[in-house]
Amino acid sequence: MKALEYNISPLRWMACKAASFVVKSACYGVISPLKLVDRPIPELPGGKWVRLRTLLGGICGTDLMLIMLRQHPATILQRFASFPAMLGHENVAVIDSVGEEVTGWKPGDRVCVEPALGCAANGSESVCNQCEAGRTSLCERAGDGRLPPRVLVGLNRVTGGSWSEYFVAHQSQLHAVPESIPDEQAILLDPIASAAHAVLRRSPRADESVLVQGAGIIALGIVASIRAMGLENKVTVTARHDFQADLAHKLGATEVIRLSRKMDPALKYDTVARHIGGRRLAARFGNQAMLGGFDLTYDCSGSGAGITDAIKWTRARGTVVLVGTSGITLVDTTPLWFDELEVIGANGRQIETEAGRQIHTYDLVLDWLGSGRMDLSVLPIRKYRLADYRSAFGELQQRGRHPILKAVFDHRP
Repeated sequence: MKALEYNISPLRWMACKAASFVVKSACYGVISPLKLVDRPIPELPGGKWVRLRTLLGGICGTDLMLIMLRQHPATILQRFASFPAMLGHENVAVIDSVGEEVTGWKPGDRVCVEPALGCAANGSESVCNQCEAGRTSLCERAGDGRLPPRVLVGLNRVTGGSWSEYFVAHQSQLHAVPESIPDEQAILLDPIASAAHAVLRRSPRADESVLVQGAGIIALGIVASIRAMGLENKVTVTARHDFQADLAHKLGATEVIRLSRKMDPALKYDTVARHIGGRRLAARFGNQAMLGGFDLTYDCSGSGAGITDAIKWTRARGTVVLVGTSGITLVDTTPLWFDELEVIGANGRQIETEAGRQIHTYDLVLDWLGSGRMDLSVLPIRKYRLADYRSAFGELQQRGRHPILKAVFDHRP
């Protein structure tokens, strides 16, 4: 089978990183850790596992950070992955074969695979407290030598991922996709579920002003989830591009603030302050502060600069939810103490409490789609064949020229 395989080493990391300062395409070019390879179709690791034939495999922002070497080489995330790995955790697929102990699933079923394996998939006789509560993305198992701790599909040597024609998953990871939902919407299930989880971690309260920092797929999913929950709060989104602003409005954003990457910091802070009725204060060396701000901010950037802006644009005693994949970075933490802010992390998807019921985030989003409370048909995806992966990553680096919200690899005939 064809697959995109990622195999990093310290020497290759340094060579590729150095070359990327000259040309960004070095990160996915000839010398990069990412290669299109031929590999055997994977065997089932156990009786409760299934093999899946991939239909669509999504390119996540975290995948992009990995490939573009934007994570610090000392990041702890390397301890939760193993290489070489066939990448891709966003997926919609068809079950190809099932193990002898699989119940409730059969070949031909169309599913989305929740990427976190957890204790059940690791074959553990005991279950950690997090997995017992349905929070497999927070699994506390230390790994067993074959799989790393808190492992995801697409980031280990065993399961493969959706950037290949086949991969394997444990039956506990499967979620059936209704016939009424096309592949092009099903592939959005994982990022939208991650967005919904962030909103459920800290939902807007009555009359709170909300800022969504960023306008990528998860940021837009936060807007859509707030509206699917029937909340009428004022929701402001920051966006760089026209197409992002248009989509934010379609999904229910009240206002969109246009902020360019190279915008002067003073102008940027003045623009945000004007929208929320705050006041910018200039500090030394171009640093900025703001009095007043939003009651609740969801940061979807994950970058040091983005997180810094998010906490400065939140009013005293407000709340910041960190949604974007972050790492070792420089953040001005002064407002955390000075303004007595509350900071909450939101990672992945899990069993949620919503409207008094216990439900997995995937199933909640599927319920919203089926009931008409959420409409993902307005969100465009751009499809690439696996062999065209270099074009995909090249265009993702130039979203001003190529208006891409979600890029996916299309394995269908």
